[in-house]
Amino acid sequence: MLKIQYLVSGGIITNYKCSSKCKHCCYSSSPKWPNDYMTPSMADEIFAVLKRLGCDAVHIGGGEPLLQPDKLYGILDAAYRNNIGIEYIETNASWYKDAASAKTILKELKGRGVKTLLISIDPYHNEYIPFWKVKGLIQACSAVKMNVFPWQMEFWDEVDALDDHETHSLDEYIRLYGEDYPVRLMSRYGLNLKGRAFMTYRPFMKKQPVDQILKESKPCGLLSGIYHFHVDLYGSYIPQSCPGFSIPVKELVSGADPDKYRIFNSMESVGIRGLFELAEKEYGYTPKNEYAGKCDLCYDIRNHLVLELGLDLPDLKPEGHYKYI
Repeated sequence: MLKIQYLVSGGIITNYKCSSKCKHCCYSSSPKWPNDYMTPSMADEIFAVLKRLGCDAVHIGGGEPLLQPDKLYGILDAAYRNNIGIEYIETNASWYKDAASAKTILKELKGRGVKTLLISIDPYHNEYIPFWKVKGLIQACSAVKMNVFPWQMEFWDEVDALDDHETHSLDEYIRLYGEDYPVRLMSRYGLNLKGRAFMTYRPFMKKQPVDQILKESKPCGLLSGIYHFHVDLYGSYIPQSCPGFSIPVKELVSGADPDKYRIFNSMESVGIRGLFELAEKEYGYTPKNEYAGKCDLCYDIRNHLVLELGLDLPDLKPEGHYKYI
C-alpha cells in the first residue's frame, strides 16, 4: 500500500491559473489553465486530513491565489475551522492596482489570521509583472502592518535597475548582466527543476545515454517525502519536489492501492527503470538515445502517456501540468 502516516510541512495550491507563465515555474502555472479554485468544502476535507497527520500549519500558493481573493477567504476560514495555521501566502503582486484596493484585501486577510505575504522579487516574474506593482504591494503591507517575506531580496537591485513601469524579458537581463546570467540565476534562486523550469534549463544540462540512466535507477524517495509536500485544489497530494504526480490525499491516509496508481508506484518502489519498463511493455514507449538525466526521461515517458496517447491515468494529474508547460 502507498501510505503516509505523518506530514511535517507543506502548502496548499488553491489554483493553477496564474497571471504569469514564468520560465522557472515547476508547476507549469499559466493564464491558460481553467479558472478552477479550491472550494471551502474541499479545503475542510484537506485540512482535517492534514491535522490528523500532524501538520498544524501550511503556506498557501498557486498559481496566483489572489486572482480570486473572495474565494481565498473561504479557504482561510476553513483553515481556522480546522485549527490550521497559515504561515504565509505566496503572491506575485500582479493583482495590485492601487493602495486603497490592496489595503482592503490585506485587511481581509489579516482578519482571517494571515500575518505574512511572500512577495516574489526576481527576473522571472518581472517578465510578466512590472516592478512598480511589487513596490506598491510592499508599501500597502507596511501601511496595514502585514509582514512581508521578500522572495528573494537579493534580486531587488537587478530588477530595480530597469524601468519599473515596464516588464522585461530575460534577454534584457542577459544584455545587462551577461550571457551566463540565466545559469547563474538558476543556482542563486535555488530552483526545483521540474515542470517548466526543467524545460527552460534542459538545454544547459549534460546529456546521458538512456542505458546509463536505467542502469543507475534507484527508488525515487522524493515521492514519499513528508517535507514541502503540497495538496492541490482537487484534493491531490503533490509529492515533495515532483509536480505532475498525484494521489488523492484522503486515499494516502488509509492506504492507496499500488495497482491503481501503477505509474507512481513504479517510480516510488523501483525508480526510472520501473517506469520505463512499464511504459515500454504496456504503452509502446520508445526512448530517444539520450536524456538530461532521469527526470528528463521520466517527463518524456509521462508526456508520451498523457499528451501523445491521451490516457486518463489517476496518478498523472492534473493533465494541465503537461498541456500548459
